[in-house]
Amino acid sequence: MLPLTSLAQPALEDANADQILELIESQKGEKAVLLNVWATWCGPCREEFPYLMDLKEKYSDQFKLILVSGDFEDARSEAIEFLEEHGVDFTTYFKKESDQSFISKLSDNWTGALPFTVIVGVNGEVTAQWEDKADFSTFEKELLKAINQKTDQ
Repeated sequence: MLPLTSLAQPALEDANADQILELIESQKGEKAVLLNVWATWCGPCREEFPYLMDLKEKYSDQFKLILVSGDFEDARSEAIEFLEEHGVDFTTYFKKESDQSFISKLSDNWTGALPFTVIVGVNGEVTAQWEDKADFSTFEKELLKAINQKTDQ
C-alpha cells in the first residue's frame, strides 16, 4: 500500500468563465454536461457534493461533470482537501475572475448564490439550471433528460 503522501492531489486548475464555457461547448454532440459551482464554506454545496460524485460513478461515460470552486484564493488548500475527501480524481476548476464577471458570463439567470448548477444537453442547449441545493432525484432526473436529448444533425 502506498503512503498517503505519494497520492496525487486532485487537479484544481485556474479557469475563467470563458474557459468554462469553451469546455462545455467542446462536449456538444458528444456528451451532456453538468456544471456545478460550489465552495467549501457553503453548507448546501457540501451536502449535495456526494450526489454529484454518485452521478459521475453511475453515468460516467454519458456526461461530463465540471466542478468549479468559487472559494477565495486563501481557501485553495481547503478546496483541494475537500476534493480529496470526496474521491475526486479528475481535473476540476478554481474560479479566477471577478465574481460579477464570472456570474454574468455563465448565466443571465444566476444571482451568484451557491451552489449553482447548469445542465447542458448533448445538443449544447441548457436543459436545466438552478441555484441552491437539490436532492439526488432532481439531479438524476434532469441529467437523464440532458443525456437522452436528441441531436439534430
